[in-house]
Amino acid sequence: MEARGRSLKGIVAGGRLAEGCELCYPGAKAVIFITGTCDDACFYCPVSRDRLYNDVMFVNEEPVCSVEEVVVEVARMGALGASITGGDPLTAVDRVIDVIRSLKENFGSRFHIHLYTTGRQASVEVLRALWVSGLDEIRFHPVDLRFLKSVERAVRYTGMAVGIEIPIAPGLEEWAMKVILEASRMGVAFVNLNEMEFVEPNAINLRLRGYRESRVRPFTVDGALETALKVLEWARSLNLAPVHFCPAQFKDRIQTRNRMRRLAELDRSWYEKPTSDGTLTWVEMRGEDGTVARVHPDMLSYIEGKGTPVVVEAHPTRRRLRVLEYELGDRHPGRQLNPRG
Repeated sequence: MEARGRSLKGIVAGGRLAEGCELCYPGAKAVIFITGTCDDACFYCPVSRDRLYNDVMFVNEEPVCSVEEVVVEVARMGALGASITGGDPLTAVDRVIDVIRSLKENFGSRFHIHLYTTGRQASVEVLRALWVSGLDEIRFHPVDLRFLKSVERAVRYTGMAVGIEIPIAPGLEEWAMKVILEASRMGVAFVNLNEMEFVEPNAINLRLRGYRESRVRPFTVDGALETALKVLEWARSLNLAPVHFCPAQFKDRIQTRNRMRRLAELDRSWYEKPTSDGTLTWVEMRGEDGTVARVHPDMLSYIEGKGTPVVVEAHPTRRRLRVLEYELGDRHPGRQLNPRG
């Protein structure tokens, strides 16, 4: 195996990326948060408090209440696939199966779907039901090494692509190596090492265990990158399954942004202009009588004197969650519409 260099797309110890990862890179996968329920309590879990252990559903950042709404949101962004996550999705396996079947029925058999789970609930019956429903790829996060039995079941009794996806940080090298060795012996297709995030939901737990946020890589655990490189170098010297490293910055700066760009481009109204950040911007002409007329930014020069122009920037959610607005005054006629871009 030959190690590739560092890049925003990730560091690869050997072999090609899993198909689910290939679709995530251009932002072509919808992220379906199927439930926040979970039977484990990982100290490093980055899931927000309003989601974790609550039975709620989201597609990307949009709350949904039914399988039908899931399909609508997936269609709204023109997704080519979906990742199902949580919590642990298998605590709501019937819902998961309904979503998988509905996605395949609406978008075709080539619509790629992968799912994350600890494996605690992954019996042979559950795994085969997922496979029969149309799940293409399953990724295990075996928080307990005993859960590796579920990985072996998936490889042996289904035709899904089976992989491992675990966080990496200082102190987790031995655990990661054990998981990689055992999973490789079982015949998994890939192993992904995710740079451990240092975010508000897990910050206290991480600090209590001696972890600190990196000064040069914001929102990541200090030393996680170096630890990942050590494990990659170790894996490189052995004949194991392909091992990949996914930097946290890749998810934030590339994967998420590309997904939002895709959604903004496909879901925009005539007066909305997509930005490089994946947001939408428009101008509101606000009259003294309280009237508001929305105008495309490029049309502003044609409607001067018809109200006070206010530039608005919003996420491409259904309700257009606003992140910025400012009045466009005479002193700054050429002010950039997206100052953050």
